[in-house]
Amino acid sequence: MKMLQPQSVKTLKVAHLIFIMMWTIGVLMMGILYWRPSMNSLELLYNQTTALFIDYVLVIPGAVLAVLTGIIYGIKTKWGFFTYRWLTVKWVVGIAIILIGTFGLHPLALEIIDRASVGANEAITFPTDYFGIKLTIVNWMAIIQGAALLFLIWVSVFKPWNKKKS
Repeated sequence: MKMLQPQSVKTLKVAHLIFIMMWTIGVLMMGILYWRPSMNSLELLYNQTTALFIDYVLVIPGAVLAVLTGIIYGIKTKWGFFTYRWLTVKWVVGIAIILIGTFGLHPLALEIIDRASVGANEAITFPTDYFGIKLTIVNWMAIIQGAALLFLIWVSVFKPWNKKKS
């Protein structure tokens, strides 16, 4: 299989870095919004819908495109997919972040928005704890995802583990 030329690898690297930045900054911004104290359901609704917008505009496209550029890296460069332990860690943790966000965090965030919409439409002031454990889970998941993405950036820069033994 024909490998990418050095100039093409650099272009791929720039694209991959941009997508990683979109994904990481988006998750961190969502975490800030999730942790911002809301005084009533209207503020909570605004915070959560803004976070959802960030999810749709930065996080989801950034994650999908980072994975796609990672696949191209794996196929068209010497790096491969699992040649190095740090690459294996990146794949496992990155896919775990995507799965947890898609099937865990996103549905909870939508449910919180639905509940906050009811309160906002009826001009009812609910304390944030009205939303209970689900809001707490969303808050902590955002922190865990942000920390995991920052860890993956660290792994990418420092490449801490040796090549896997054949």
